[in-house]
Amino acid sequence: EVSAESEWQKIDKKLQEIKAEKQEAAQRSKSLNKQIDNIEDEQRKIEDEVAVIENNIEQTENKLFSLEKEISTTTEDVKAAAEELEQAEQRVEKRDELLKTRVRLMYRNGSVKYLEVLIGANSFADFLQRFSVLQKIIHSDKKILGDNITDRNIIADKKQEIEVQLAKLEDLYSETENVKASLVAQKKNQLVRIASLEETAQDLNEAKKEEEEFLTALAIAESALQKQQNDLKYSGGFFTWPVPSSKRITSPFGMRIHPVTGVKAMHSGIDIGHAPGKSTLYGADIVAAQNGVVLVAQYVNGYGNTIIINHGGGIWTLYGHIRQGGLFVKTGQTVKKGQKIAEVGSTGRPTGPHLHFEVRENQVPVNPLKYFENK
Repeated sequence: EVSAESEWQKIDKKLQEIKAEKQEAAQRSKSLNKQIDNIEDEQRKIEDEVAVIENNIEQTENKLFSLEKEISTTTEDVKAAAEELEQAEQRVEKRDELLKTRVRLMYRNGSVKYLEVLIGANSFADFLQRFSVLQKIIHSDKKILGDNITDRNIIADKKQEIEVQLAKLEDLYSETENVKASLVAQKKNQLVRIASLEETAQDLNEAKKEEEEFLTALAIAESALQKQQNDLKYSGGFFTWPVPSSKRITSPFGMRIHPVTGVKAMHSGIDIGHAPGKSTLYGADIVAAQNGVVLVAQYVNGYGNTIIINHGGGIWTLYGHIRQGGLFVKTGQTVKKGQKIAEVGSTGRPTGPHLHFEVRENQVPVNPLKYFENK
């Protein structure tokens, strides 16, 4: 008896050590999961920022295109204004030549000849006629001079105004090009950050995978020790449905497109959702599908709060996504078929409140429906 008791104590001590290691592994998994979540959140944030930058780049390119067209049009306007100014200069030159010719013919000695023209009249009627002609000549000369000034000033001002506008457009184009270059540089930096985060996330996922493998190894070791203590045997018979309030399967066992990652992958169990007419399954009772001993009752990466029960004969059941505060059994505890062990939640990485239920034969997931009478 002493020898048997001593052996039992050794096994119990090993079990306690495994439980402690499992708790540490679970904490590491939880920490890794949190880090991965933070990285994914940061990636999504940066991707949103990149989308804004890309939109700004597109708007800037549209602005550059518009400015190019406007610069081209304004350049043509400058050329047209220069041609108009040249034509105006030619008109002024012709008018000047006309004035000079008439002055040489009529007023060889300056303005005093106007008086001589009037004094040389033969009669009063001739005087009035000469006076009228002189008035017309003077008016015409004034108009020619005025037209010269107008032609020069208007077209010169117009040419200067267009040149100023063109200079502003070219400055604006240069500034916009600088803005685009800055945006492209920002996008490049953000993409580098995303690549770095992806690399970190990959490393963390590798570490997470190692923790999951380690946790499985601990569960196997614990199962072997518990088997020695309890000599468990699978009693056979059908299982009890794990969620009494709902028989609705929202995702069956087998290959599927993962609802979170969007990648085709093996679904190692079944998902049980809320019954028709109900808005949610959150808080619903979860019961043990068969008699057994609890191997795991804690947070497991990916599954959230999880219970694994050993039913003997290499048969395990797994219950995932249990709500916070919804674990009602402990590791090493013996449970009966139909006993309430937890409540439905959405911990881990689910799309909403549901129970992920697995059956494993010698650690290999199988279709759980084979263990139920009403399949």
